[in-house]
Amino acid sequence: MRKKLIRVFAVLAAFALLMPVSPITADVSDVSPDISDDDTAADEEISLRTEGEVIASMLTAGENDRFVFYYSEDEDLLALKNKKNGSIWWSSPINSGCDPVAKPMVKNELGSSLILTYGTPSDRTVSTLRSARNGKMSYKVSKNTLEVTYRFPAAGIVIPVKYTLCEDFLSVSADTATIKENKRGEEDEKLLLTLSLLPNMLSAGSDEDGYYIIPDGSGAVIDFNNGKKDTRPYSAPIYGSDITAVPLNKPASAQQVYLPVYASVKSNGNGMLAVVHDGDTNAFIEASVSGLSKSSYNKCSSGFTVRSTDTYYMNSEPLTVFENGDISADKLELRFYPMTDKKLDFVDAAAVYREYLTEEKGVGKINNDMPLCIDLYGGTEKKEPVLGIPVTRKKSVTSFEEVRLITDTLLENGADNIILTLDNWTDDGIKGRVDTAQSPSSVLGSQKEFEDMKKYFSEKGVRFYPVSENRTFKSGNGYYSFTDTAMRASGQYSKQLHYNLAYGTQDGMKKPESLLDPSVFPDVFSKLSENGSKNGLEGICTGDMTTVLYGSYGKEKISRACAAEYITEGLEKCRDEIGSVMAEGANAYVFGSVDYISDVPLCSSGYDIFDRDIPFYQLVLHGLIPYSSAPVNADADPEKQFLMSIAAGSGVHFDMVYEDISELKDTEYDRLFYADCRYWTGTAAAEYRFLKDVLSDVADADITEYSVSGEKIKTEYGGVTEIIVNLDDASVEKDGKVYHLADYLDTEGGQVY
Repeated sequence: MRKKLIRVFAVLAAFALLMPVSPITADVSDVSPDISDDDTAADEEISLRTEGEVIASMLTAGENDRFVFYYSEDEDLLALKNKKNGSIWWSSPINSGCDPVAKPMVKNELGSSLILTYGTPSDRTVSTLRSARNGKMSYKVSKNTLEVTYRFPAAGIVIPVKYTLCEDFLSVSADTATIKENKRGEEDEKLLLTLSLLPNMLSAGSDEDGYYIIPDGSGAVIDFNNGKKDTRPYSAPIYGSDITAVPLNKPASAQQVYLPVYASVKSNGNGMLAVVHDGDTNAFIEASVSGLSKSSYNKCSSGFTVRSTDTYYMNSEPLTVFENGDISADKLELRFYPMTDKKLDFVDAAAVYREYLTEEKGVGKINNDMPLCIDLYGGTEKKEPVLGIPVTRKKSVTSFEEVRLITDTLLENGADNIILTLDNWTDDGIKGRVDTAQSPSSVLGSQKEFEDMKKYFSEKGVRFYPVSENRTFKSGNGYYSFTDTAMRASGQYSKQLHYNLAYGTQDGMKKPESLLDPSVFPDVFSKLSENGSKNGLEGICTGDMTTVLYGSYGKEKISRACAAEYITEGLEKCRDEIGSVMAEGANAYVFGSVDYISDVPLCSSGYDIFDRDIPFYQLVLHGLIPYSSAPVNADADPEKQFLMSIAAGSGVHFDMVYEDISELKDTEYDRLFYADCRYWTGTAAAEYRFLKDVLSDVADADITEYSVSGEKIKTEYGGVTEIIVNLDDASVEKDGKVYHLADYLDTEGGQVY
């Protein structure tokens, strides 16, 4: 056998020398010295096992009043048993070796409790290793904690992982300081890139009924065995992609993953909620179904990107580089929460995660009075001819006086509770510079007019959140592209491109914008809070800083985790010194630092693998943090958007400008073609009154049930109040009374659908 293997590898080596070097090669570890000619024969000898037989062969690693945690020293297998009903969650399907669909490599993946990829800088290749095939494990048990040391000789990588049985969850963690990598020399250097812990914990067989919960956008469901074998598996980074690495073409339009959580719900009343507790800023979620996963199993898991990669082009050839230095994340931890209930569904999973947020992340409850959220847009730059020469000038879109006129109209029509934002209200904001001065632009009105507007808001009870948007910038105001631009892993400045709307390629007519380096976030937030307080502001909105997360990978490396920490600390500082913070969308790490969230999505990305959308984000937040949907008037079907908002317990939200829409052409606001205030103020006020009548008394209650039957959506609050939204006739039934939207709308006050 040994001579035969030597001959095989000699042939493979000779063949490899004849092949051209590729920038990236996947799964090269599959050609490793542990491959045996007896693989197929061994697979055929495997027989089906029962859960009882397997558990009887395992050792106990921990036990408490609710669970028993087992491990095996004979195979790469762990198990968590629920004492109450005897259900068992396995680290790998116990009979995956008998899968008639899966090939040996896939079976090895299904049987692994840890999967990693590593990069070889010398030849720019990426390889995959699986613990069941490529790893050697050693075990140590101490006080409900099992420590498994995974050694991968082929790559020289060693990863200690701790499995700790807690009162109501299983913790799986890795301290990155204890991970050893092969850095013995440039030729042999192997760098850990991604790491997946218990990637098969939520696997389900083709004979099981249930679904996965995916936190894509508002949330989505993937049914087990849905037959979608010709679609693409789901894969998305938590908190969105790191935009420091700039794609040449515009990425496909999709919703973001805002929550570091996913779950499995089975029809037998058992479920598992997985929460990425630490390392969430560098994590991703993957899912596939039976047949699509190259096996008979449905899969849903997460992983950690411990090093970023970047691709740049030289002579039209793509070259891939890996992030230098040590692993930036300190700790990686997954928590698995078993759930049991005869009628278990996604609402129960949301309740478990909401409890996690309050108890583990310190997210406090904020009273919700269902306000009307209005986004107004102040100034912009536009090229205009002066003596035949095009000159870029600042232009008012909605002046301070016009803001008051819009607000007056809303109040007169019954909108007595308003949250109002104003974008580009400073000179720095209009010019695209880092905006920290918090001083009003004269193009929108005088300082006195600004002060009068604030006083007016105070008298009318309008909550005012001026916007300071600082993700991209132009040099000036103390921040310069040469020193304050984020760096890509390739060593280049990160310049954010504008893309052609028709083709998705770079728009050569618009200059790329510098991406603000996260290292200056503390300074920016410090100035924001100081100047905002000094100028008498009582609230602030930081734009998409609460949803866009990225790092910088130059000499002074800033990880996404560090950037998230800077953002949350900055928001807390603004909260302390100014008073209140509003978020235009929110990733989970800022939940404890904001007072109101707008632009909450009502749908998922709509990928083919999804079976239906659910308002999982709203189920988590309702009764905890007040929120509103994306702007109603920005949607192609505004009536349905509004009714779906009602069904999800969401506040109502509109975009508005005062200037004639034709004046927005060739400005950054040309996308606001739908936002003419004269067309929408009456409708906004009417929909607010409708919303107030049907939802105000349940604004602080948890959502305890959500179901869809045809065009009717039923939402239950606090286990008591039931609201049924009928999309067909635009009505809402509550406590036996039916409210028709048409009764609230009139032709004089605004648009009638």
